[in-house]
Amino acid sequence: MTGEMISNLLKPLIGQHGTIFMVVSQTGQVGFSTAENKRLTGVEIRPDGLVRIDRENGWAVFDPAGVVAVVWSGDPDHSPGQFL
Repeated sequence: MTGEMISNLLKPLIGQHGTIFMVVSQTGQVGFSTAENKRLTGVEIRPDGLVRIDRENGWAVFDPAGVVAVVWSGDPDHSPGQFL
């Protein structure tokens, strides 16, 4: 995926409650909760092409080239399970 694609998928989730999962090539499923005190607060594509996601309690930077799927579940207490 491209950084722009991931950004377009995640930006509507800013401030929403739930869980976001990404399937990353050669790694597997990576997920994070967007619960009450862990809301997604920002998504940006850095000048080097990496994607930065900000939450109320931290941030992460990742290479979008390895991401093959993005899933959001509006239920922060339960995993959407096997989705692919």
